[in-house]
Amino acid sequence: MENIFKVSVPNINRSKLFVTSTVLNATGSGLIMAFMMIYFNRTTTLSLSVIGLSIAIGRTLSSMAPILIGQLLDKLGPKKLSIYGDFISGMGFIMCLFARDPITIILTQFFTQTGVHIFWTSNRGLVTLASGNSGTKTWFGLIASIRNIGLGLGTFFTSLALEINSGESLHLVIISAALLFFLSCLALLIWQPTNTQEKTYDAGDTEKHSLKRVFADTTYRRLLIVNFGLVLAAMVIPLAIVVYVTEQLGLSPFLSGSLVILNTVIVAGLSTHVASWTKNHDPVKNIKWSYFFNIFSFVLFWLASITLENKLVTCTILIIAMLIYSLAEILSTPAANMLCINLAPRKNNGSYMAAFQMTWSVGMTLSPAIFGYLLDLNKHSTWAVLLLLTILIFSVGFRNLNEEK
Repeated sequence: MENIFKVSVPNINRSKLFVTSTVLNATGSGLIMAFMMIYFNRTTTLSLSVIGLSIAIGRTLSSMAPILIGQLLDKLGPKKLSIYGDFISGMGFIMCLFARDPITIILTQFFTQTGVHIFWTSNRGLVTLASGNSGTKTWFGLIASIRNIGLGLGTFFTSLALEINSGESLHLVIISAALLFFLSCLALLIWQPTNTQEKTYDAGDTEKHSLKRVFADTTYRRLLIVNFGLVLAAMVIPLAIVVYVTEQLGLSPFLSGSLVILNTVIVAGLSTHVASWTKNHDPVKNIKWSYFFNIFSFVLFWLASITLENKLVTCTILIIAMLIYSLAEILSTPAANMLCINLAPRKNNGSYMAAFQMTWSVGMTLSPAIFGYLLDLNKHSTWAVLLLLTILIFSVGFRNLNEEK
């Protein structure tokens, strides 16, 4: 039993700058992650539906990036590509300062999300590079913890800015986010990992592993379907929860920010522990459990909308729902990332990493328009649709999905 309470933390001495870059990137993301729609809602005269559609169009334009990123990852390596990604995201946030119409919002999302796609397609390679192929799953848990610490810090400061409710404070948030992404670039540029990554690009392999070949891989295709369901669930934090709690339930922005911070604290505090504890468990079963927890949390979030006569009960339900939602994230993130690597070939796997990232790009592309429409519709639609989609994806995606190919 004592092993359950023993936390295994990998040695970060050789990769301190990588960890620093992760904190900077995460804090910059946290400053705007859950508040992008609110930011544009308060700095423009556009409706949530128009804002959501504009964000969706920008992300649609950026969703083609992973197709090119896969080949670049094989040629340039994850470190150099991640530096480019952080820089592009930083420039996208600078553009947010001048966004007052749908076209400009589209451009901001194109640049920020292209940078995000580059960063996350490369990130799994960076984790492998930092871990030296030893305890990689625990490293994924550690990075999830560190990232959520940064997200929590960023969310806290933005919650304060929203309470002040001035244009200057919101613009300062955007400037700070851009600066943190540029500093993340610098940290990665200086970082010299002691373990050199195995060369993954073979110029003699003319066929490589194209996206067409990836999608023809039945097992990997099912992983992509399953991960898409996890992506939809992940969009609750950046797109739905703040608007739902503040605009639809009429509760304070501080409460909505506190729920996001609660999520980041739980994930930051437990991800490394759970990843270490479950390192020998079947990752497919872990992901299945995360689906069950997501479904339960969505039911509770929905239930909060019919208990508004008693705000104490409503707040309690929201907190319990966030606890369960966070547990689902803790279980799924290391497991899905490990399957992404284990089910891909050792060489020329850039297209596999790109295909995995495309589940995020597609989800992040469609979600703003879908969530914006559902949130404008009524306070029940979001959770009803999420439940339906999650159950549907579960019933399809897990058929014959095994860790061994």
